[in-house]
Amino acid sequence: MDLHQIIISSSYLGIFILLITNGAVNIPSSQIIYLIAGYFIATGKLSMFPTLFFGTLGNTIGNIITYLLVYKYGRPIVKKLLTVPEKTLDHMHYEFSNKGLWWLFVAKLIPSVKVTVPTIAGLSKTPKTKTYLIFLSSSFVWATTITYIGYYFGENITAKGYALTMGIVGIIMFAFAYFKFIKTKN
Repeated sequence: MDLHQIIISSSYLGIFILLITNGAVNIPSSQIIYLIAGYFIATGKLSMFPTLFFGTLGNTIGNIITYLLVYKYGRPIVKKLLTVPEKTLDHMHYEFSNKGLWWLFVAKLIPSVKVTVPTIAGLSKTPKTKTYLIFLSSSFVWATTITYIGYYFGENITAKGYALTMGIVGIIMFAFAYFKFIKTKN
């Protein structure tokens, strides 16, 4: 069964479950889920608000699961369950330690970095309530952005168009992070 079929046959429950697994173990890709959901919204088979609500909630719950496991068990569980290289964890932890909780929000909006955020937050033992709110708000921004891309481009989006769109999103997030964190320190 492919993602199209899961989403259309299971509707919002399917989106919710798929995004719990994405938030916890990063499988399947949230970008693909939201692009497909956006297409189905454009065709009238789904509605925007419930899609964003259940997608955001599912991804947040998945992130919290990973965060709490790492918070409780530390690096040993990271080595057993996650495929994040030790050097990457060290670098991300260093960046987080220097930039604070806002870094978690920004990092959750960068495709290749976002998968490490719950792990870094758990290792750093960030305050639970603030961390949950960061997961919730960044998941909502991510869900809204990618779902609207799927809504406007639908099934006609090409790999080149998607890469261009993600590149623009990445540049905007990098510029924000640069001016918010790096430029202000100099």
